[in-house]
Amino acid sequence: MSTPTKIRVSLDWTPNTNHSGLFLAQSLGLYSSGGLDVELLSPGPDYSITPAKRVQNGDADLAICPSESCIAYAESGGMRLQAIYAILQRDASAIASVTLARPKDLSNGTYGSYSARYEDAIVKSMISHDGGDPSALRIHSSSGKLDLFDAVQDRSSSASETGIDATWIFTPWEGLEAHLNPAASQDVKLHEWSPTAYGVPYGYSPVIARNASSTTTTSSSASSPSLSDETLKQFIRATRKGYEHALSHPSEAAEILERKCQPPRSRDFLVESQKLINQSYGGEGELGQMHAERWKAWVEWLEDKGLLEKGKVGSEENGVWTNEFFG
Repeated sequence: MSTPTKIRVSLDWTPNTNHSGLFLAQSLGLYSSGGLDVELLSPGPDYSITPAKRVQNGDADLAICPSESCIAYAESGGMRLQAIYAILQRDASAIASVTLARPKDLSNGTYGSYSARYEDAIVKSMISHDGGDPSALRIHSSSGKLDLFDAVQDRSSSASETGIDATWIFTPWEGLEAHLNPAASQDVKLHEWSPTAYGVPYGYSPVIARNASSTTTTSSSASSPSLSDETLKQFIRATRKGYEHALSHPSEAAEILERKCQPPRSRDFLVESQKLINQSYGGEGELGQMHAERWKAWVEWLEDKGLLEKGKVGSEENGVWTNEFFG
């Protein structure tokens, strides 16, 4: 019997319903039956090393990351980071606040930033699109990324120089958790602003990406071998089946995730989260695949806003993204 091919996948966050298909494919033996040994790597406690950086360092083979990571690496020339699978077809993230009703209210407010590429510029553009003035926006960058949304929820209605008015959240996770929180006062409402609703043609997020360079730059003298096309096709095939299973069996997906979540989450919460995120995975035959029009709109928006040099990064298939491993 041949030795299974090892694939290390660096998760972008602690295990959650974005990752259900991966954990199901692993648990159901979909990877192993295809000759793969897939390891799902949780981020470090301080999130100081991004999944893309772990791939660049040779510590992982695939990264879960937003599409802008692929664009940023293409711009810098540091690594050819290529998206091979879109976990979500519809964005399930939002800027959230309990004290402000809409983006323009963030004028002179404080935004809790994860310091991601283009993040702060996206928020400022949303403020401007909504008729506000982003020039006085205060940016609070925190190394304690898990604490940002807690700070937003704890924000009092009274002004505070150190308070955080809004931050970016995953709506079927933090948003649902806030909605279900029995300790929350009934007169406190979580306001959520989707980037696409405020003029930002946001790209796919998250995606699964590989290092498509001929060699992988590592911190050691040895380089990690590239995954073969056939290996990637088998990985995509099994992963897609995992997400199809999550769509049709949300309770089973919740059962698997319940064993993985840190801090722990209740089964009821995970079932509800899975049902919500299923609305963003995409329909039958659509799971994982990407469309040129969406990549083009995203790249052109970044160029128009002066965030990306015009012509520096192409949006065509087999550049920063590809569907070549489907089928």
